[in-house]
Amino acid sequence: MSCLAALVPTHVAHGVSLRTVLRDDLDAKAEELRSIGYTLLDSGLSARELAALRDRMESIYRTQVDEIGGAQALVRCHDLDVARCPLAYDDTFVGVAANAPLISLVQRLLGENIVLLQQNGLFNRPQSQHYQTHWHRDISYQHWTSSEPIAINALLTLDDFTHENGATHVLPASHLRAEFPSEAYVEKFATPVVAPAGTFLVLDAMLFHRAGRNRSSGERRAVNHLIGRPFMAQQFDLPRMVDARHGEDPFLNRYLGFRWSPCASVADWRRLRS
Repeated sequence: MSCLAALVPTHVAHGVSLRTVLRDDLDAKAEELRSIGYTLLDSGLSARELAALRDRMESIYRTQVDEIGGAQALVRCHDLDVARCPLAYDDTFVGVAANAPLISLVQRLLGENIVLLQQNGLFNRPQSQHYQTHWHRDISYQHWTSSEPIAINALLTLDDFTHENGATHVLPASHLRAEFPSEAYVEKFATPVVAPAGTFLVLDAMLFHRAGRNRSSGERRAVNHLIGRPFMAQQFDLPRMVDARHGEDPFLNRYLGFRWSPCASVADWRRLRS
């Protein structure tokens, strides 16, 4: 049976004049995300590619530790075990951020024009505490909802996410309400998301979630992305941090923020519109 055939409505309903119609599996995942706030997506990356990304991310993190003057400096700024903006250090991570299945899904949700707001490598070390274990939204400190998603959070698992190593926990449908849910809701509905390495855990950026405690003997690594609509500000000035040649690619020009940078003059703004 084809994917399209499997998605033909089969459920009889009474009094229904509006119904969601799915064209393909991406539409099905978009529907899941809109409804419960998250879905899983296969990145298509091989085991060899994932192993290389783990090594590259560790190397970038060591470089960043040296840049700031040692791990204790990261402790003081509450940023231990985070490799910030790895694509600015290694072009391989540009490809990760522009992963074709991910971009296709995000554009179903946000439209053609999207911008990468953040990319961070995350290390969940064995038996260690991490600030990501606190419930949070990736658009922090916001208590409101919108009729359409404004940003998407995409966490690429570089290791298997299991119950033992601290799989990400989500609060289903919490992106639909302004306030953090009650303790009773959290106790009843908090859901650990188990997924194999190479999977994107894709969330509405307003969904409350947290990292689990890593009780295993191995590391649990991931690359997180926050992707939004162009009116949202990037965490870093990516056009200044990445190879300028990326600005020549029509998609990366918009996705990395070259197109959306503030214009230096009225004349420059008019040239972009002509």
